[in-house]
Amino acid sequence: MHHQQYYRHRNFTLTQVDHQKIPARFCVLKNLTVLDVSYDYIPGEFPDILNFSNLEFLLLLQNSFVGPIPTDIDRLSRLRYLDLTENYFSGDIPASFGRLRELYYLFLVQNEFNGTWPTEIGNLANLERLAMAYNDKFLLASLPKEFGVLKKLKYLWMTQTNLTGEIPETLINNLSSLELALNNLSSPIPGGLLMLKNLTYLYLHNNRLSGPIPSSVEALNLKDVDLSNNNLTGPIPEGFGKLQNLTVLSLFSNQLSGEIPANISFIPTLETFKVFGNQLSGVLPPEFGLHSELQQFEVIKNKLSREL
Repeated sequence: MHHQQYYRHRNFTLTQVDHQKIPARFCVLKNLTVLDVSYDYIPGEFPDILNFSNLEFLLLLQNSFVGPIPTDIDRLSRLRYLDLTENYFSGDIPASFGRLRELYYLFLVQNEFNGTWPTEIGNLANLERLAMAYNDKFLLASLPKEFGVLKKLKYLWMTQTNLTGEIPETLINNLSSLELALNNLSSPIPGGLLMLKNLTYLYLHNNRLSGPIPSSVEALNLKDVDLSNNNLTGPIPEGFGKLQNLTVLSLFSNQLSGEIPANISFIPTLETFKVFGNQLSGVLPPEFGLHSELQQFEVIKNKLSREL
């Protein structure tokens, strides 16, 4: 699609603009339902498209747009899919986003936002995928409890967004992927998080999470778990051994104690096991590497009697 320029009555993809602004002639295409001007490094402010009332899919990712997102962006009331990733948008994310009731995909990754995000996003009942990661100029803020009413939310990616406080118990719902790494979260891990039937990817590393890892583990679809570089204490739950699809378990640089559960060594899909830099003790289970193709195995800086 990005090798040619073509026009249609209801679809528009613009390529090879040589880092110039969107041509003025395109602004007459007011019946568009799809507008994709991605990967073109187009400069300027948010394009003049708010009168495109039929627009459903808007992709502006990887350009050079600057300035604020228009506060009346809700004029695009039929918008279902919005991706503004890798631009230079700044200021606040407008509260009017909460009135885009058809939206199911919202990606605002890696911009220059230096304000806040609105709790009104919690009004987006159809939202399934929400990503605001790598916006490290956001003001310090907690995860809004309003996000907990997003019953259809499956994917939440807010890595490096200056999050602080706790992970709300109400937030988790039906998530299949939760990525909150590289923030300042300081609460215990919610007890229900490892009970989610659909949870597949969990990245909470590089925070200040404290307390034990929840002992009840019923999220049997988990593939990647990274809780490293926190202040977690207590034992590694034996329930991890039930995760027969697990490929990555990274728990390093915490304050975990007790023995490594032997059943983890029997997981047939395990490729990465990192628990170095804890206070683990006892005998290292001898079955590691015999039942899966381990690629990374790091257990140093513990109190194990058979360290590798």
